[in-house]
Amino acid sequence: MQNGAESPLVAAQRSAILQLRARYERGELPFDAFRTALDAITEAQSSEDCANILRDLPHSPLATLAALEPIPQASLTPSVRAPMAPAAPRKRISAFMSETKKTRSAWTLAPNTHVRALMGSIRLDMRRAQLPPEAYLRVKATMGEVIILVPDDVAVSVRSTAIMGEVNAMGESVAGMIASGEEEHIPTHTEPRARLTIDVSTLMGSVNVRLVNTTTAAISDLARDALRAALEGVRRGFENGSYGAPLPAPNARPGLPGYGSD
Repeated sequence: MQNGAESPLVAAQRSAILQLRARYERGELPFDAFRTALDAITEAQSSEDCANILRDLPHSPLATLAALEPIPQASLTPSVRAPMAPAAPRKRISAFMSETKKTRSAWTLAPNTHVRALMGSIRLDMRRAQLPPEAYLRVKATMGEVIILVPDDVAVSVRSTAIMGEVNAMGESVAGMIASGEEEHIPTHTEPRARLTIDVSTLMGSVNVRLVNTTTAAISDLARDALRAALEGVRRGFENGSYGAPLPAPNARPGLPGYGSD
């Protein structure tokens, strides 16, 4: 990897895992074929290896029939611009004497989000989030803690105020009786895929906005998520009597590079 850019191999592995997972979830692949291909993709040495793995997967008769379906007539008519939608409502993420985490499963960040920790803790991993082109976050920590992990290919502006607390924004901190600051990050190796504006205030609490590399453990994370979803599907099928084969153990290790406990 050079200058933080994703290598061709990592990009190919990412795309292949997503395609593989989609085919499995559509019912085009049995679990054994899905698992074997997933192992092979994570061990691939080149983009061509990934392409060959996908090409060698069994073809589903359903996929062939779907390709023969006529194009719906509605899709052939010219599109009409819909009326402009009203501004998106404000979404809230909160923790009151408790803990809230969005770090393992995929989630969606609303364009206008308020984050509030009152004697509690919140941890948000934006690498897992589907980000809008522009988003505004209002973060308040009162005797609590908020940690936000932001991919380094996202443009970020952080305005902070700390009263008897501390704010660390991308390595720069303000702390004390009353302190304020403003930090900004613009990606240098690529065009930003999203822009975040974060307003932070803390009273006897702490907020940490941290930049993280977008490809850190990205492939193993994708593979782990895909396998977890597939195993859950197998489990549901087994409980419904759809599978006759023994169920994989709940704590079975997938055996893929980079796998481990969260």
